Amino acid sequence: MTDSIRGVGDGARDLAAGDIAEVNHVGVAVHDMAAAAQVFESLGFVLTPISAHKGALSPHESVAPLGSANRCAVFENDYLEVLTHADAARPDPRQTRFLARHEGAHIICYATNDTEATDRRLRASGVPTSGVIPLQRDVDTPDGVRTARFERVQIGAADAPEGLMQVARHLTPEFIHQARYCRHPNGVIGIAETLIVADDPVECIARHARYAARPVSRDGVRHSIALHGPSRLSVVATADAAVVLGECCAGTPPRIAAVSLRTHRPLVVLRERFVAGGIAHAEREGRLIVPSQAACGLVLMFEAA
Repeated sequence: MTDSIRGVGDGARDLAAGDIAEVNHVGVAVHDMAAAAQVFESLGFVLTPISAHKGALSPHESVAPLGSANRCAVFENDYLEVLTHADAARPDPRQTRFLARHEGAHIICYATNDTEATDRRLRASGVPTSGVIPLQRDVDTPDGVRTARFERVQIGAADAPEGLMQVARHLTPEFIHQARYCRHPNGVIGIAETLIVADDPVECIARHARYAARPVSRDGVRHSIALHGPSRLSVVATADAAVVLGECCAGTPPRIAAVSLRTHRPLVVLRERFVAGGIAHAEREGRLIVPSQAACGLVLMFEAA
């Protein structure tokens, strides 16, 4: 049995039920949403309005406010999620734990076309999960406020020390991937690579290969799994982080350290934008790199689409 899931740049793609398609989004926890929004907008992203999460943490719980809210840089098939407390007077415990560790990326969410099948596959391979649980948030649309709904499977925290790892299925993708929010001045059209820094990259990539049911390849210091389209997840050793990122990994690894984004703008145009805006940047391996200190704790890499 197959189900259709949107591919990257070339329309629908058929996948076996329960397959992992790509990294659906990477979540970045920030101390100050207003300040973070200024940072991402200065980098050329358009962010969606603030949206608070509701959901459950187990299959038998009722949907209720989770305490977190986001603004997103949305692309054709994926997005960057910027996370904050929905109410600063009632801090979200998970967000508090994220920020106690560091400001930056703490969530990798893979995309699936069948959460039940994915959950069964993960459990059969020895991966602890939450089971299939609901998530929703109200979003602004041209026709008024609508509720975006998702199904997700969270991987047990003990199995994923780098952060919250989960797999999700969008039930209402049209409310998330609205064309008006997908047009960014920096020309970004999607996530090409999500990169983790770990003391033991072999162990880390083996876990993600098990989550995605995909083989591991090695390219220089990168250990990677290829997903659908140009999407991939890579792990580099802590000692090799500076080779790829241009900076050492701050904080305690394993850490979701960087995201590489595909842009249809010439990199020279982005470079001029960053120079004009006084944004720190460097060039490495054919990519334009904005360091973590200039991007809310996440290294942002821009590569030609």
